[in-house]
Amino acid sequence: MNTSTSQIERNRTIRRNGGGAPNIIIREACDRDGVVLGHLVTSHDGTPEGIVAATRRATQRMLDAFADACNVNSRIIATDAAGKPRWSVSPNFAVLEELAAE
Repeated sequence: MNTSTSQIERNRTIRRNGGGAPNIIIREACDRDGVVLGHLVTSHDGTPEGIVAATRRATQRMLDAFADACNVNSRIIATDAAGKPRWSVSPNFAVLEELAAE
């Protein structure tokens, strides 16, 4: 995947201003005891449907990569176009909840 120079600079600017990568899903893989096994990241298109689809992909990757991963104990966060954590996704993908503003 080629990333344009302007996109790289945009991402650097967002991070300098307190944001992370824009429009991504962060899936924190945890075992049944809550021990963090790793993190998986995938992009989404910013729509609720796109966030859920990306979350499903990240979940499948998590289950393939970590035999001890527990779906219920593994957190799911989606960032917005500015790279700020914006939504939490339920483990069954049914609820997309907006996080409280800082």
